[in-house]
Amino acid sequence: MNYKKINKENYTLHLINTDRFKKINISIKFTKKFNKKEAAYLKLLEKVLISNGTKKYKTQKFISRELENLYRSDIGTLFSLFSNNMVFEINLDLINPKYTSMDMYEKTMDLLNEVVINTNIKNDKFNEENFNLEKENLISSIKNARDISEIYGRLKFEEIFYKGTPYEENNLKNIKLFENLTNENLYKAYKTLFNSFKIDAFVIGEVEEERIEKLLDKFFKNFKQNIDISHDLVKIKDNGKTETKEEINTLQSNVYLGLTIDSVTDKDRYYTAVIYNTILGRMNNSILFVNVREKNSLCYTIGSGFNRYSNTIVIDAGINRKNYDKTIKLIKDSLKDMTDIKVIEKNLENAIQTLDISYNDYYDSMNKILNFYYVNELFYLPSIEDRREKIKEITAKDICEFAKRVKIKDIFLLEGVENEEN
Repeated sequence: MNYKKINKENYTLHLINTDRFKKINISIKFTKKFNKKEAAYLKLLEKVLISNGTKKYKTQKFISRELENLYRSDIGTLFSLFSNNMVFEINLDLINPKYTSMDMYEKTMDLLNEVVINTNIKNDKFNEENFNLEKENLISSIKNARDISEIYGRLKFEEIFYKGTPYEENNLKNIKLFENLTNENLYKAYKTLFNSFKIDAFVIGEVEEERIEKLLDKFFKNFKQNIDISHDLVKIKDNGKTETKEEINTLQSNVYLGLTIDSVTDKDRYYTAVIYNTILGRMNNSILFVNVREKNSLCYTIGSGFNRYSNTIVIDAGINRKNYDKTIKLIKDSLKDMTDIKVIEKNLENAIQTLDISYNDYYDSMNKILNFYYVNELFYLPSIEDRREKIKEITAKDICEFAKRVKIKDIFLLEGVENEEN
């Protein structure tokens, strides 16, 4: 695998040449500091841009038909948050032209140009009927989140734990903002892609580099890059510990614990915390799984996740509400167990093996490879091989010392209330 980065005036090109895949993926990422109102419009644009039709392909049906003709190529859009930034992403997947015809480069890039640049616009607005339909569908999907306890519980927990950061914001919380979105302002938000974002184009696969570079230079000729991004980690505000409950009409309850970590070093962020979290709640026979589910049968599911861009760990579990107090006690006991060197020594080898195996997946995933190079545009992230070697140097003592700096900040229970007939 060969990586090449080419800094251009109006975008940055990342070429990742590898014969490991039969496909080629072109991923264009527009990155900018988070803005709540603009983020709402970009979330709607994610839906509208593909379905709006183009000057050449009047409806999404014609776009889909052309993608089928191009050996089932695919174009997709995605909006997401990354630390203190928002990211609008456009992806093009195509079969390696050496298996079809070499003009596939030009044909698929022409279609991408139609979808992104030549989208149907009249009087500075998208197709009115399509705009209204996609807005209605988006609002419906947002409201439906209330009926899925795992999603709703996570959203309500994040409002508490990540208060004052972009992670606090969510579609459900900002539903009024979505209801007030207008077609005219969506068009204005769309136009900002051309002049207000850091622009990165990632190409992965067995590619003809000069050919794809010329096509992308042509694609971006009217774009202007603006490096308005944040390299800062998300900072959790110390508002004191909280324990909050909210009732919901369902049988299962969901509990979330937000953990903060004091004085995090780079060694912690890339290695120690990863092993700690694996032992705590990610691997088979993790401490949480054994203590809470296997020995006591108190939950349906339980696990933990570490976020290196906010230095936080989140524990989540699906439980019966009558087991809440005992579950919290056992989770606290499990966190205490993580400071016991004998417990860590017993689990350390399994954790390292689990991570070592998971790192193998990196080379089989275009998305993971692309994401590694994208992350390094905003933050530093060691290579997979560096991480594979460095985690082997982490000792049980390192993890126990790290565990002493892990503290519970917020607990949130989405409390399932059984119907009377049950």
